[in-house]
Amino acid sequence: MLGENSTTAWRKKAPTDLSNTVNRDVLYACCRSLYNENLLNKTVEKGTQPKIDISNDEFVSRPQVVERIKEILQPHKNHSYYHLICGEHGTGKTTLARIASSEVGCGVIYVDIPADLSGLDKAFGKAINFASEKISITGQWLRKIKSDDTPKISECAKALKTFRHASEVYKAKHDKPMVIVYDNVSYLVHKNPKILDILQDDAKHSADDRKYIAVFVCSEGSVPQRMESRSAWSRAKTPVMEIGDLSKEESMEYLIKKRKIKEVDVKKLFDLVGGRIIELKTVADDFLKGQEFEVVKKQVLNKVEKTFRSAELLPNGLYYEVGKSIIGDLLNSNNKSNELSFLDFNKYFDKTEKLNEVLGSNIFSYHPEKNVVTFQSQSVKCYVHENADIFSVPGSHIKIIEVN
Repeated sequence: MLGENSTTAWRKKAPTDLSNTVNRDVLYACCRSLYNENLLNKTVEKGTQPKIDISNDEFVSRPQVVERIKEILQPHKNHSYYHLICGEHGTGKTTLARIASSEVGCGVIYVDIPADLSGLDKAFGKAINFASEKISITGQWLRKIKSDDTPKISECAKALKTFRHASEVYKAKHDKPMVIVYDNVSYLVHKNPKILDILQDDAKHSADDRKYIAVFVCSEGSVPQRMESRSAWSRAKTPVMEIGDLSKEESMEYLIKKRKIKEVDVKKLFDLVGGRIIELKTVADDFLKGQEFEVVKKQVLNKVEKTFRSAELLPNGLYYEVGKSIIGDLLNSNNKSNELSFLDFNKYFDKTEKLNEVLGSNIFSYHPEKNVVTFQSQSVKCYVHENADIFSVPGSHIKIIEVN
């Protein structure tokens, strides 16, 4: 047990020790902030230049799409909009965005939003070359002696603040705004939409002030729906850029020249999955392993059927009847484009929540550039035709037949 003199001495010394420690931590924080700003300025000068991890035999060059993205990534000095680039999963939008970002280089920061949002701070810090945060001695001490410890400011928020400062430095030097690309923002809308709202609001304010330009890359569906519904959409550049499937010619060239598949088989594979590059690669891999086409086809349609079941769009499912009506309208003989205006699609639902649930089920796809709804993929359309009796639609005129 401490004596009275010892206790008194400790009480006199403690404030001094705390003050000295706090001063050291304040100095550390200031140095770290300056160091991070310097790192960011250097990073912006050369750009993030993300890596493209794809082999030549899998890569399909799409120079026109890359050039269009590069135009977005090189704004003029008075550019006052942010951008949205959409594309279904498997269309190659991430690869194309990375290629364009790397080729432009200077002034482009690329942030890859992780599927696990607990790593968002790290991803943001990595993109702009921030030094990792260390917990100070004072921080540890205060956590022990304070019951009402205020949560630390998000690393993302601090990064955005520093980014605004760096954008001023960059624009003063280059006479044009810098660009930040947020890829895979669909992860945000499903797990923490408030973060997406914060980034969109910041993008709007930065566009207003012409400080920097934000580019959001996402899957079609709930992200553009949410962003369009907010007031911050007023500064979004419209029409939205969409990255679609490969054309028939591009798909045939990929399967014949890169995958060395015979043309007669290529036609069947294309009719099954269309120009969705990720699905083309999968069916090509399976086919080249020696699987018969009918086996490949069954695997594809079984996967689609599981999606229909999860979406409650099969008989006895919650959305079966409304889904059947939508499918009927999409395949109406007078509807050559197999599209529905969003207003017509919206008429089937009495609540926005139901519309979003069906639209997010990977059966239908919303295209903001044209404001229409279509089937999500060729494989979905193929499944419907193969099961015409379930959905009360005419038999398939594109039914795939095995050719000996």
